[in-house]
Amino acid sequence: MFEHTNESLLNHITSLIASVAGAQAAHEAAEIVAACRRNSPEDHASLAMEMARKRADGAPLGLVTGKQCFLGVQLLTSPDVLAARLETELLGSEVIAILRVQESNNQGQELRLIDMGCGSGNISCATAAAVPRLRVWASDLTESCAALTRANVALNGLQGRVAVYQGDLFEPLRDKGLEGTIDVVEMNPPYIASSSLEKQRAELLRHEPREAFDGGPYGFSIQTRLIREAAAFLKDGGYLLFEFGVGQAKQVKALVDRSKLYSDIRFAMDDGSEPRVAILKK
Repeated sequence: MFEHTNESLLNHITSLIASVAGAQAAHEAAEIVAACRRNSPEDHASLAMEMARKRADGAPLGLVTGKQCFLGVQLLTSPDVLAARLETELLGSEVIAILRVQESNNQGQELRLIDMGCGSGNISCATAAAVPRLRVWASDLTESCAALTRANVALNGLQGRVAVYQGDLFEPLRDKGLEGTIDVVEMNPPYIASSSLEKQRAELLRHEPREAFDGGPYGFSIQTRLIREAAAFLKDGGYLLFEFGVGQAKQVKALVDRSKLYSDIRFAMDDGSEPRVAILKK
């Protein structure tokens, strides 16, 4: 139980972050105070207020506290890497569901996943933890993402099953003999139009890197490349899954149909019945 001074601190922090955290403000305040007590027990109040102000300014809670949970795995965070969003657990859950079906249909065989644009390694770690016979090749454009993914792979004891690379989309994987051998490719690509980041969504860039959000002029630059380039790595009957923005399902389907590389496309819906994840079968 918090002592009286900490109760006052909790109330103050809860009020401070209520506008960004809503009904979760009290829970987030407790997490901030607990993290500060662990990291700076002698003067946790001033550190907690500093962190609360950052959260009130819109920084994701995981970036504020330095750690977060994603589909049951613990992750470190970094200010130069996108913090995994709760909404992306839909993508991770769909990937795990497909891999588990393949696992039951192919007893004893190794399964293979490419985690493209791995960010903090959230999906690499969550899928490897959930599917014991899975091997993962993770890659991201920036060395900061690759380094954080390696740290989170080590934190979760998955070094023998998750390999991490740095480079432009599939380029660092092209000499690994992976073409035609992958069961699932997945990605949470940037899908916000560049102009929106300059105007309506500019607040996103106050705390996290632009490359995590900027999807080009119309928001589909990376998806277009992903749809085209992933096909060479997938087995026949393999799957490509990726997240996209609210209201983008029609454009995504048009991109897939135009590619003529996949036999089927369906969408996974979020809690508000919005299509948010594309599931393509080669």
